[in-house]
Amino acid sequence: MTGDDFLNFNEEEDYIDQIAKCEEAFDKGEISKLSFSEEEFDFLIGYFIDEGNDSLVYELTKTAYTLHPYSSDIIVRYADVLIVNREMEKAVEILNNQMGLDSSNSDILFLLGRAYLKKEEHSFAKENIDKAISLNSEEAGEMLITAAQDYIDMAEYNLAMEYLKEAERLDEQNPEIHNDIAFCLERTERFTESLVYYEKYLDADPFNESVWFNVGTIYARVENFEKSIEAFDYSLALDPENSSVLYNKAIVYVNIEQYSLAVETFKEFLKFEPDNIFALIGIADACLADDQINESAGYFQAALDLDSGSVEANSGLAYISMIRQDHFSALIYLRRVIGTERVDYQFLDTQISITFKRTLLPEFLVYHLVALYHLRSMDAFITNLETLIAMDELWLKKLYSLVPKLKKDNVLTKKISKLKEK
Repeated sequence: MTGDDFLNFNEEEDYIDQIAKCEEAFDKGEISKLSFSEEEFDFLIGYFIDEGNDSLVYELTKTAYTLHPYSSDIIVRYADVLIVNREMEKAVEILNNQMGLDSSNSDILFLLGRAYLKKEEHSFAKENIDKAISLNSEEAGEMLITAAQDYIDMAEYNLAMEYLKEAERLDEQNPEIHNDIAFCLERTERFTESLVYYEKYLDADPFNESVWFNVGTIYARVENFEKSIEAFDYSLALDPENSSVLYNKAIVYVNIEQYSLAVETFKEFLKFEPDNIFALIGIADACLADDQINESAGYFQAALDLDSGSVEANSGLAYISMIRQDHFSALIYLRRVIGTERVDYQFLDTQISITFKRTLLPEFLVYHLVALYHLRSMDAFITNLETLIAMDELWLKKLYSLVPKLKKDNVLTKKISKLKEK
């Protein structure tokens, strides 16, 4: 053991007083008054990074740079913190200044590349990252993966893949690289390629429930529902309490019209998230599709109890009320949602039309017209509009209030004027 190794072994004990001084100075807002050697600053910055005290690290690196502006190690620490805090211009400035003194420092070049990357100056980013890799080939894989992760964080998935593919060429058996490539391919909707890379990951680590979940979700998106359920089941075998998997599996059962299994799976999900309104509405929809009207109404009401403004719950109860010929209740629910963009007018319109023909209440006809307008069924809209005007022109005001765009539609306003003249 060398002398230096012995000192490093006891470094934390040697610097324990400085740790306490830093914490005290930070509490008092006096970090800038501290004065330590480069080695002490380097140790302290590393210590507080491990502690997760980002605010203290920021102030400490700033002070260290002020006292030691030509130390490459301190500059690397400070620039890294500046990049994390999105102060790219400042990071680029101090890194470029240091390049004149230390042009062969791979850490400086790599950080400069990352700063340009986050500034979206991609050619400069690649130029500096490539130089860093040429100077430090042993860290090439790590640098490529880090740059790729920066691009993933920026949602620049194609650019991330360029670095990941380079990293893959250096380490073809690295499952984490396969996972990141699969993720980027998934985000760019290249699902078949994405599955290939997820499968590569699972060949190396078949016990990762998150990856099985991703595979199940992709199979669902490409409508291979059998494979999707199989992947979700693998994920649940590894983690039976993963509510996200249960929810997506329930949605798949709805898509393949296995409504009883959908309800069963949603109920399992609710054990972990009992007040999840989306699951309650999912059960209500599945029950309704399975002609279990009373059960559906109960779950729509439970969703409404959680959110009285829920478009889906109000729409569902309006639909059921119309089926039950409870016209008064139907109008209460319809008044809450008709006219909003999020309403599924295709779902409601047939029952609204039937209910109007049964009751001859103009309000139902107004709502039928709103649905027809949103569904762009303009011939039927004009025909029913004529009926409304013949019944009572006062209801036009209600229609205009629910569809303000009508007043700006010159073609329709002219037709309305002609209908009113008849």
